[in-house]
Amino acid sequence: MTTRRDQEFEEFVLAAWPRLRRAAYLLAHDSHDAEDLVQTALTRSYARWSAVRKEGAYSYVHRALVNAYIDTTRRRRPVPVEHVPERATDDGDTFEDRSELVDLLAPLTPRERSIIVYRYYLDTPEKEVAERLGVAPGTVRSTASRALARVRADQERNPR
Repeated sequence: MTTRRDQEFEEFVLAAWPRLRRAAYLLAHDSHDAEDLVQTALTRSYARWSAVRKEGAYSYVHRALVNAYIDTTRRRRPVPVEHVPERATDDGDTFEDRSELVDLLAPLTPRERSIIVYRYYLDTPEKEVAERLGVAPGTVRSTASRALARVRADQERNPR
């Protein structure tokens, strides 16, 4: 028998899956790792779903996603993507979009990548990013600025 909580969670997952997966892919640079990250974040979120406010559900799961990514980087160093899937996924991303984003984010550290994905991909306010990552808002600003400068410099050196 499905409870109301289970039904609400299932509806949320169906609506949020494509965007969560794209965000996870931008963080992890690997399709399989992205799937694992999303499932880890959703598993952690389901355990606390009754305490999650509906209007804050996306934020809660996004934070769980980034935290899961950070946890994996503590265990192992990220490996650069050498193989990108050859076909577009059915979640709206094309191979070209993913490839370009992955290439742009590849030289960034996990912290820089997390901040850039939060701020510019998930469109999260600076203050909220700082709260989610446990850093000062100034750290978010300076890290984002340095990361974007690094991406721009890399673009100038290696135009695509």
